[in-house]
Order: sequence, then structure tokens, then C-alpha cells
Amino acid sequence: MNSIEPAGPREVQLPEATLPEVSPPKASMTAPPHCKNCDAVLLGRYCANCSQAADVHVPSTMELVHDLLEGLTHSDSRLWRTLTLLWFRPGKLTQEFVAGRRVAYLPPFRLYLILSIVFFLIASFTDVRVEVIRFDDATKPVTTGNGPRLTSCQDINSLEFTTHPEWKQRIQHTCEAIVRDNGNNLVHVAIATMSKAMFIFLPLIAFLHMLLYWRPRYRYAEQLLFFIHVHAFYFSVAIVMICAINAAHAWPKLAGVSDILETLLGWCVAIYTLIAMRRVFGRSWAGTLFKAVLLFFVYSIVFALTLAGVFVYAGLQL
Repeated sequence: MNSIEPAGPREVQLPEATLPEVSPPKASMTAPPHCKNCDAVLLGRYCANCSQAADVHVPSTMELVHDLLEGLTHSDSRLWRTLTLLWFRPGKLTQEFVAGRRVAYLPPFRLYLILSIVFFLIASFTDVRVEVIRFDDATKPVTTGNGPRLTSCQDINSLEFTTHPEWKQRIQHTCEAIVRDNGNNLVHVAIATMSKAMFIFLPLIAFLHMLLYWRPRYRYAEQLLFFIHVHAFYFSVAIVMICAINAAHAWPKLAGVSDILETLLGWCVAIYTLIAMRRVFGRSWAGTLFKAVLLFFVYSIVFALTLAGVFVYAGLQL
């Protein structure tokens, strides 16, 4: 009798599954946009690295006009907010900057540069004729003891320059250039030079002012910041003054109004400086007034020396 062996597990061979071939992802045909300024990859409308706009196409004329009007008339413009505080709250801009509240206002140096550039630009187009040199009257008899007599630029040849004899020709040339146009060119060269001299005058007057407030002592940077804001106001007042003077020259009937306006603005400058000193440096009114008087004399002397140096330099450039 044949024995029956138990059947073992039967191996079933399944056909090998054929997996679909997955092709590697194809590289993008277009490279990602990069910032034109810093070459960083752009992920939006503005660069995350330098904040420049992604769209930097050359604007059309209408786009430029639109940007100009928007910048000047926008309700959140920092320029108008800064000017409002500068004109009607003496010393407040300096307080805000020292306290760390700076984002809402223009930086001090930018504000100073804007107003100074506007002033010197208007002044450069103003026709100024002044009698810089006044000669002696040739018809009057010569009196002894009054020194050499100068009736024209040619009389400079009679002067003796023992130390620097070469100055005689230079001074005569300067004299003839001034007489030729009544000092108009001299004034314009002096105006252009004064804009540069202010960068020496301001730090110097700030240092001298720091000596007035020795106890308690303020940092020099605070003094310089104060005078930058104050002179920004001075330049804005000077712009109004020079426009009033030009208007009076063009329409003589406005001469009286121009004189009154100049007087009022002159008093405004004095009162503004006093209030600004009181607000920033926090003294009593009597102490602030005393220091303001001292500042007036120091300021006048330093400014007169600076102005004299500017005109001497301008005369040598003719």
C-alpha cells in the first residue's frame, strides 16, 4: 500500500511587477529673478535683502510727475510732518531725535541740506549789486594825515607792499573786477563759498555753545544736533525773506509789506532761538535769556569772521 506523503506548501511564482520608470524632474527653463541692486533672489514685490522694488523699469514722464506729487502731498509724508514741527514747535525736533523717536521725521542732516540748498539756489539767482568799494572824491583837496588817496583801482599801484609786493597786482585785478559789475559776481562767488563755510561754522559754534552749558554737561553731538535744527529754521526764514525782497524789487508797491515782514521774521528768529534753548536744555527763563544774550554776541563775532573770510576768498577767486 503506497504511503501518501503530505503535500508541502506549493511555491507560486508571480510575474515580476514592472514599476513605471520615474524620470527625474526637469530643471526649470527660466532662472528665478534676482534683485538688480544686491543680486539676491526675489520672492515678492520687494527684495528681502535690500528692500528695493522688484520692478525697476525706467519710469515714464507721467510716472515721474505722479511720484513727485505723491511725495509732496501724501498725508504721511515725513517732510511736511518735520517742517510743521520745525516751524511751530521750537526745539521739539531735537527732543524727539534724542528720545529715539526718529522714524516719523526726516534725518537732521537731510533736513538741513534740503533747506540750505533751496536757500543758496534762490540766492544765486538773485541780482545783488552793492557798493563794495568806495573811492575818494578826486575833486576834494588832499588833506594831510589821512593816508594814501584812492580815486580808482589804478591808485593801488601807489601803495607799498613791503612784505608781499606781488599782492599789488592781485588786489588791483580784484578791485577792477568788483567795480566792473558793482560786486555782483563777488556776491555770487561768496554765496557759493558760504554754503561750504557753514560746515566749518556750525561745528565751531556748537562747540562754543557747549561751553555755556558746562554744568550739567551735554554731549557735543546734542549741541551740534540742536544747531542743525535751528539753522534749518534760519534757512527757511531766509528763503521767505529773500522771496519778499525779490517781490518788492519787482513790484515797488510791496516794499512796505516786505519791510514789515522782514522785521517780524527777525523777531521770530530771536524768539524761536530762545524757546528752543529753553525746551532742549531745560533752564529757567532768566538763565536761558542770559545764555541767549551771550550766544548772540559769540555768534555775531564768529559769523562776522566767517563772512569776512568768505568775501576775502571770493575776491581772490575773481
